[in-house]
Amino acid sequence: MEISQLAKAAKVCGLSNRDSLPEAVRAVVAKADTSKRFLNTEELEEICKYCKTSEHAIGLLIAESNQVIDKARQQLLAQQPQLILPGGKLHPEPRAEACWRDCQQFLRVIIYGVACDCTEVTDAAGMRALRQLYKEMEVPIPAMMYILAQMRTLTTQVLEASGHLRETTCLDKAFDNLIKALLPTTPRQEDK
Repeated sequence: MEISQLAKAAKVCGLSNRDSLPEAVRAVVAKADTSKRFLNTEELEEICKYCKTSEHAIGLLIAESNQVIDKARQQLLAQQPQLILPGGKLHPEPRAEACWRDCQQFLRVIIYGVACDCTEVTDAAGMRALRQLYKEMEVPIPAMMYILAQMRTLTTQVLEASGHLRETTCLDKAFDNLIKALLPTTPRQEDK
């Protein structure tokens, strides 16, 4: 499959296909995901009412998302500055920017999951295409895993500091789901 086809097939969010979620919730998530944006105030209120989650907790995650991405990026580049130097896996700058955008999208989908109280946030077929795309584009998966680990720590701190323990548990499991879906699998696992 060509890179352009893989890019079209790559999809992270699988929440709009979860039969365990009310149809109204799936529709709201699908609309936000199609626009590649966070939930707005009305959508957040509607989802949290249906799913019995904390609007405050989700609002905090959305409000802190840019700072979380920035801190995770700074921590990665402090540890592995060679990534953005000539010859590095995130060089030239547009390549690095695409990586940071992907991280923003991952966090957005995880926040959808926390709002929906759903830990299975990924789309299996879309993630297979994304893994293949990352392989073709030589995206540094270990660096991506490092950033995700930092994002998990930082978002957990946001929720714990505000006393939202239920949402913290969901957040942790949603990160597990995303990380597992991003990691390369053996051919036998792919067939499942």
